[in-house]
Amino acid sequence: MNSSFLQMLAGAVPTWVSESFPVIQIILVAIVALCAVALIVLIFCQESNSSGLGSLGGAENSFYAQNKGNSREGRLKKWTYIMAATIFVLTVLYLISFRIYSGS
Repeated sequence: MNSSFLQMLAGAVPTWVSESFPVIQIILVAIVALCAVALIVLIFCQESNSSGLGSLGGAENSFYAQNKGNSREGRLKKWTYIMAATIFVLTVLYLISFRIYSGS
């Protein structure tokens, strides 16, 4: 981003907001750390997708394969995506706040 745009944006906010950036950054890092731990736990709770040489035959047409999203495995996968997206968004917010606070 252009540094003049960031300086203009930083000048447009009240002083209490710019003074609270260090606290906001600490809170964002803490939330990212908690989400990262939750993501690790979610990944360890999931079962492996590979089933050896039996998976080479193609797609499975069972009732379980068609309704996989409603199962525990499907919910774990959905929450894994949510946690990963949350970490991504919070990291981008942290980097934006860092750029504004540092003034570069």
